[in-house]
Parts: sequence; C-alpha cells; structure tokens
Amino acid sequence: MEAMKTRVDAVSGVERKIMVEIPAEEVSRRIREEFAEVRKMVPLKGFRKGKAPLEMVKRLFRSSVEAEVSERLVKESLTEVVKEKDLKILSMPGVEKGKMVEGEDFVFSATVEVVPEVDAKDYKGIPVVRVKGNVTDEEVATSIERLRTPYARFQPEEGRKAQTGDLAEFGFTATSGGETVDSNDSVSIVLSNGIPFGKEFEEKMLGVAAGDERSFEIAYPEDHPVAKYAGKTVAFEVKVGGVRERKLPELDDEFARQFGDVSGMDDLRRKMRERLVAEAGQRSRRGEEEHIRRGLVERNVFDVPATLVKRQTVAMMQDTLQRLASQGVDLKKINMDVDKMSERIAPGAERMVRVSLLLDAIAKKENLDVPFSEIDAEMKAMAAAAGLEYEKVREMHSSEEQMDSLRDRLLERKVMDFLLENAEVKEGDPE
Repeated sequence: MEAMKTRVDAVSGVERKIMVEIPAEEVSRRIREEFAEVRKMVPLKGFRKGKAPLEMVKRLFRSSVEAEVSERLVKESLTEVVKEKDLKILSMPGVEKGKMVEGEDFVFSATVEVVPEVDAKDYKGIPVVRVKGNVTDEEVATSIERLRTPYARFQPEEGRKAQTGDLAEFGFTATSGGETVDSNDSVSIVLSNGIPFGKEFEEKMLGVAAGDERSFEIAYPEDHPVAKYAGKTVAFEVKVGGVRERKLPELDDEFARQFGDVSGMDDLRRKMRERLVAEAGQRSRRGEEEHIRRGLVERNVFDVPATLVKRQTVAMMQDTLQRLASQGVDLKKINMDVDKMSERIAPGAERMVRVSLLLDAIAKKENLDVPFSEIDAEMKAMAAAAGLEYEKVREMHSSEEQMDSLRDRLLERKVMDFLLENAEVKEGDPE
C-alpha cells in the first residue's frame, strides 16, 4: 500500500494499539476505482449499464462506496502491519476510525490483544523435592491381595449368617405411602458397596440366614441414585433365599500364572514390586514438575491474555463434563451452574496458560526443539504400548493440528527435563 504511516504502542503486556495513516492520494485512488466499479455493475433507470453519468453515481452511492473502501483499507493495512511487526493476535481488534473523505488522509487506530513476549527469568535453581521410591514388602503384599478380589467365588454354606462381603440372595417388596414402588422375587447383592439399595439396607441385612424374613424402613435422601427410592421413606419386606460366603483363591503358583508372563508367586511379587517402584517414580516426577511450575510462576510476573485464559477455561470445563458423562452422570439432571463452574476453574486455567507461555519462552531461550526423529520415535513407542501397528498411530496424527499437539507435549517434556536437571533437588517425604 502506498506510503502509509504506522505506529504500534504497547497499551499493556498483552495489548497493542496500532495507529495507521493512509495518504490522501491512496484514499482518492481507491474511491475512484470503487466508483468506476459501481458504475459498471449497477443499473440506473434511463441509462445502460456503465453509461450513467459519474456525478450521478457519486451522488447516489457516495456513502456506501466510502464505507466499502474504509473497511477494505482497514483490513488490508492491519494485515500488513501485523505481518510486518510479527504480532501474534488473539482477538479481533476494536477499531476507532475517522470519517473517510476523498482527497484527505484516512486515519484510524485498532487495539488488539496479543500473545505476550515473555522473558523467562530465574528458571534455574528452583527448589525441588524428590520423593524416594521405596516400596515395602507390606505394600507388595497388599497389592497382590487386591488381585484376589476379582477372582473370588461365592459358595453356599448351610446355616451361615450374612456378613460384610457375603452374597445375599432374597426376594422383596418395597412400599412407600401405601403404594408398591419396587419388588423382585430373586435378587443377589454383595453386602459391601451399598449398590443399589444403600448402605443402611445392607446393615439391616447383616446376620440374616436362608429362610429368614425381615421387615424394616429406610429414609432415603433426595440425592439417592435410584430414582424410585430418592426422597422417600421405603418399607421393605424381605425373604432370604440363601447366603453365600466369599471365598478368595489361594495365593499359590497356579493363581500367579493367571497374570500373563509370570512363572509363580515369587515372580509375581518381583514384578509387582517393579510396578510399584515405577508408579512411585511417576508420582515423584509429577510432584517435581509441580514444584517447577510453582517456582516459575512465583519468579515470573506478567500479564496473561484474557482470550487464552478463556479458551483454557472452556477446554477444562469440557473435559470435566466429558469425564462426568463417561462415569454415567446424567448432565441434564445435575442442574450444573456453568457460570460458577467457570469461576471456579478460571484461576487454574490462568495458571496453566502462564506456565505454558513460560515453558515456550524457556524453550526458545535455551534453543530446545523437537526434531521429527523424536516425534517418530514417540509414535513408535505409543504403538508398542497400545499394541497397535505403527502405521495406525501415524494415521492418528496425520493432520497438522494433531502433529503439532504431539510436538508440543514432547517439547514440554523436554523443557521439564532441562529444568529438573538445573533444579536444586533434595530428597524428602511426600507432601
């Protein structure tokens, strides 16, 4: 564009004011070209297309032509300035412009939100506590004991009185306000988790034996997950058919061999210890990274763009809602206050954006990057871990957006590795 004058001033760490002055000669040329185009395209009564007097066209269409030229010049000049100054714009600009007049300079300004130029400081020597990954014999034994539960069998035992963990078999009728709300001739539940009748129901069932009959009432809260019981006082008439004791499998070599490439109990204990040590290491790493994030935020204060915080807040809200839905929560019934949820999440979102900007700045400052060879190696590792063909994982990352996302994750990991290598690390206990 012909000899336009521009200036960019910092309003804040995340806002820039762009001022543009387009010379009168350029304004007049653009207006003349637009009038000529209108004259060719718009039919006027009494004249063939393109033959109407120019003065008539100017009189009839001046305001629309000036508005069109104004919008076009604003868009073109802002694009040019943004490119020239390498501004990373986040939001559409708020434009303040004067009136466009043929033969006069056209002056306007636009305030835009930008990604800040972060100068990360004091990121070396951040105090970090590294938790020792010790695993005791008791922890190994407890973890192996948990493996037995899914393989439990329930065996009938004559005259047994129901205890916690037993399987109770019964028929029942449930009434509330004189009306039957539920009934079933044959039900089996494990007396341990409160599903579906609730913990109080299970407590009432402790001590029953085959052939027993029991009557009792339970006042259910409004938020009880079974709708037919929620908010009601329900009277139960129960007839017990049987009680089965839970029998856990023996901890022997035969039991151990059920878990893949395991030769026996000694091998299972060894591999369980290795898994627990690895999990402890992962927990320690997460804790160390949190110390790094905390240190970075405390040592670097700068403005964070509201647009990025809003985007991160929305992403975190969507993640929360999707997680709830995957757990079987009916989002329509919980009457969630989205505004309050956004307020609660926003501080965490702001911190995540701040840390992300700092990590990116450190990567540039320390010349850290992720070549494609490392991305390719990561995809091969992902394929091996998931039991997929490499080509399938490569296909999953075929778009530029997906590949950038993977690269960003790997770069963040690399920057974290660098910061931990340069941190003041001491060993300690978990917080």
